[in-house]
Amino acid sequence: MAITTQNSFAWLGAGLALLVGVYFRNPAYALLLGMATRLLIGVNPLHRVASWGKLSLQTAIVLLGFTLGFDRLVQVSADYGVVVAVFVLGTLALGFAMAKILSSETKEATLLSGGTAICGGTAIATLAPIIQAKPQHVGVAMALVFLFNALALLTFPYIGYALDLSQQDFGAWVALAIHDTSSVVATATIYGDEAAMVATTVKLGRTLWLIPLAFVVGLIYRSSEAQLRVPGFILLFILAAVLGSFIPISDVVLEGFSIISKTLLVVALGMIGLEIDRATLGQISWRSVALGMGLWILVAPAALLLVLWF
Repeated sequence: MAITTQNSFAWLGAGLALLVGVYFRNPAYALLLGMATRLLIGVNPLHRVASWGKLSLQTAIVLLGFTLGFDRLVQVSADYGVVVAVFVLGTLALGFAMAKILSSETKEATLLSGGTAICGGTAIATLAPIIQAKPQHVGVAMALVFLFNALALLTFPYIGYALDLSQQDFGAWVALAIHDTSSVVATATIYGDEAAMVATTVKLGRTLWLIPLAFVVGLIYRSSEAQLRVPGFILLFILAAVLGSFIPISDVVLEGFSIISKTLLVVALGMIGLEIDRATLGQISWRSVALGMGLWILVAPAALLLVLWF
């Protein structure tokens, strides 16, 4: 009976997280309510379909490609290519320097530095088998990245308003300063549609740096797990942008794509929230927090200065 009641409350919490997020079109609500459900009740009722969250995110990004257009994709990529390169390389260098100062565990430092520099959970999941990271290293890195993403999702839009950032500047900033693609797009969407399109394009360009990073780390660790491959959803995003430029699509259809994209983004963030449990958070050490938080505190404002300067 107790288990049944627990599951019922878990389903209620998960449903509420998704409904509130969709109703207000705000992924932050879905994220927080999903996380609260998992931490308070201890059950993820959607664990069997957890992969749907990743699929929802990727589909949302591809649909944004139709509203962006290929010309804009090329323009934004060219405008911010140097900024992305400086940010990624600078963050990696700073991360490893801080890890040495703090005497952090090498593999954990590699995961945190790579996740902060490039694409959060995706980078961590990619690098983990290459460096043969232990489950606790992966869990700690993932938990910290998630917490920083949640913090950014709740605070960055207000910072943008306070600094009176343009849609383009805000989109480029969050594409650099926030770890995971899901949180980047969600935060930018809260600020505005233009910010979301810029953020998605710049972020995907940043994600491509995972290819050479994985290859180099593989050489250092002499791992056969390192492979040069481009994530399929990035190719689909580019294809959607091309089709959006050369195939006439009515404004009604584009608006429909935008609504579906935002809804799928809410679903993705809600399911991410349901994945974080107390056991994972309990593994975090002070060195991990110092490295992850310290690195992010330094590179987030640096990213904004880079965007405004260039």
